[in-house]
Amino acid sequence: MAIAYLAGAVLLVAALAKMLLTWSTGQRTRRAAAPIDTALQQRAVTAMADVAQLANVAAPTTDVVAILGAPTGAPERGLGDGGLAVTRFRDGYPTVVFTQAALTELSPAAVQSLAAHELAHVLRRAHSSTMARYAWLLGYLVLVLAGLTLTVTALAAAPQLAGPAMLATMAAAVAFLGLQVAFDRREEIAADLFAIDLTRDLDAATELMQFYETNLARPRPAHGLGRAWTRLERRWFATHPEPQTRLAAMRRHLANRPAD
Repeated sequence: MAIAYLAGAVLLVAALAKMLLTWSTGQRTRRAAAPIDTALQQRAVTAMADVAQLANVAAPTTDVVAILGAPTGAPERGLGDGGLAVTRFRDGYPTVVFTQAALTELSPAAVQSLAAHELAHVLRRAHSSTMARYAWLLGYLVLVLAGLTLTVTALAAAPQLAGPAMLATMAAAVAFLGLQVAFDRREEIAADLFAIDLTRDLDAATELMQFYETNLARPRPAHGLGRAWTRLERRWFATHPEPQTRLAAMRRHLANRPAD
C-alpha cells in the first residue's frame, strides 16, 4: 500500500512540474515574440483561401505566430513543440494559426497541404456537438473522482484495500487517456486523408511530413534509457501518429482512389 501511495505521489508531482515548466516556457516565448510580417499573414490567408475554394466552403480566419508551444530546444529551428499549425475555437468561431517557420521554410504546395489538414479539423469540429467534444473530459473526471472516493472509503473501512483501489484507479485513468490518444490519432489521420483528397499532391504531403520528422519530432537518443523512453512516448503517448505512418496512410488512400 505504501508503494502505491508513493508511486501515485511521484506521478502527480512529475505531471504538475511538467505542466508548470511548459506553461512558464510558453509564457516567456510569447512575451519575447517579435511582430509577424504582414506578408506572412497574407501568405496564410491565401493558402487557406485556396484550399477552402477547392473544398467549396467558407475559409476560416487565419493568424500567424512566431512559435506554438514551448521551444524545442534548438534555437536555430525557430519552432515550438506545438507543431506547425493549430486550429483554435473561440466563441464557436475557428481560427487556423500558422507558425512563422511553416510559411517561410515550406514550399507553397506544402503550406497548402498544411492548410488543407487544418481545414479538415475545422469542418470535422463543425459537425460535432459541444457535448461530444467534451464528453471524454467529463468521463475522465468522473472516473478519477470515483476512484478517489473508492480509495478514501477503502482507507476508512478496510485499509488493506486502499492500495489496490488506488492502483486500479490509476490503471483505469491511464487506459482512459490511452483511448483519448487513439481518438486524437484517428482524427489526425482523417485530416490527412481529407487533405490528400483535396490537393492530390503526394509530393507536398511528403515534404510536410519530412519537415515535421526532421524539425519537430523529438529525436531518439542513440542508446540507453533515453532512447527507450522516447520510443515509448512516441509510440503510445503522442497524439500525432509517426510521420511515416501518416504518409503511408495518405499514399494508400490516394492509390485506392479512382482517377478523375
